[in-house]
Amino acid sequence: MKTITTKKLTTATYVTLMLLILASPAPAYPPDPDNAALLYYQSYIAYEKADDTMQDMVADLARGKIEPNERIKNYIENCRGSINLALAATEIPNCNWGLKYSEGFSMQMYHLAQTRKLVFIIGAEIRILAAEGAYRQALDRCFTVRKIGKHVGDETPISFLVSMSIDKMVASHIQDILADMPQDLETLTWLKTKLAEVPFKTPSLRVAMRSEKECFSAEMRVEKRDELLAMCSGSGDVGKGNRATALSLVLNEDRLEKMETKRLAEGDEAFFTRNRDYYIKHMNSLDEVLESSMPYAEVYSRLKQLNEKPVKEITENPAATLTALLVPAFGNIYSIEIRTKTISNSVRTAVKIYIIKAKTGKLPDTLPAGLPGDLFSSKPFKYEKNADGFILNCQGKDLAKDETYKYEFKVKK
Repeated sequence: MKTITTKKLTTATYVTLMLLILASPAPAYPPDPDNAALLYYQSYIAYEKADDTMQDMVADLARGKIEPNERIKNYIENCRGSINLALAATEIPNCNWGLKYSEGFSMQMYHLAQTRKLVFIIGAEIRILAAEGAYRQALDRCFTVRKIGKHVGDETPISFLVSMSIDKMVASHIQDILADMPQDLETLTWLKTKLAEVPFKTPSLRVAMRSEKECFSAEMRVEKRDELLAMCSGSGDVGKGNRATALSLVLNEDRLEKMETKRLAEGDEAFFTRNRDYYIKHMNSLDEVLESSMPYAEVYSRLKQLNEKPVKEITENPAATLTALLVPAFGNIYSIEIRTKTISNSVRTAVKIYIIKAKTGKLPDTLPAGLPGDLFSSKPFKYEKNADGFILNCQGKDLAKDETYKYEFKVKK
């Protein structure tokens, strides 16, 4: 009897323990990263390494210069793990690249070159998907790339320019897909909604310029003389990926003349203090112009005048030396910003026209009112139909390029 009772108690205890275990919550896994940069960095080491020939082919396909081939398709498929990590990264709003601003001119910026490689890989995949008729998926990938561009951000003028370059590439992808795909109303309506979304903070030239001002003004010290000399002369190994060598690509080569070299080499703390004060005042003036609501042409003209001022003064005013040597042509960078946003506006306007074509069976005779326009003129695009589709013409000129743009959109017959 005692043995039977003991067995019953053992069984009851076992059952009770099992029920408690089953009722307990499953052990929690560590949380996924809440910083997109951590996934991007993993993505950079996950894609299959390629020789120069393959890298060139991938870039050419992403730019629409060549057609997909089996060799590229196989390479892109072998990069699937990298692409999936990038897709996951674009779903995370926060992206902190972990840049060491305290290093000043020597701050490493390797992520920008790696991001461009990643964008080319996904761009090549977009072209492959479109060639296979998977237009919706190809368009969806375009917004993946768009988010990557937003994540690149505006922490420096260089990162801002990379972000603008990525946005321009996205517009090119969408423009080519629209030319090839049937006018499917559902997909076009979805595309219109996606284009209107702003997933993350839009990079701003003003933010990039302010960041540069804070960094450079803090670095204008006697102790940084050698780095300043190297930067202003355009010397250094670009492969190092630091802020100084990256900026030297934006500046003109061999900007440092003999007189300026002597000034920098012999300048005392007072020389650097006067240069720092002049630089801060100059950057504040540029910021005021960008903050204004003036039209493009006037903003560009004033930025250009401001940038020319220290160059004209450098001979007679030693305090203008570092500003004349270090500040890039922000008027040209501003034009790049306006150019990129105008291209994006042309795509948004074009999608509305494609929707009208899908609904009515024909292109409109005139451009509907209220659509995004030409930011060079602050006016609507001039619209004209042609045998292949339609053209959106800018009414204002890109003063940095001395060119007036037109964007052609083809319609599949």
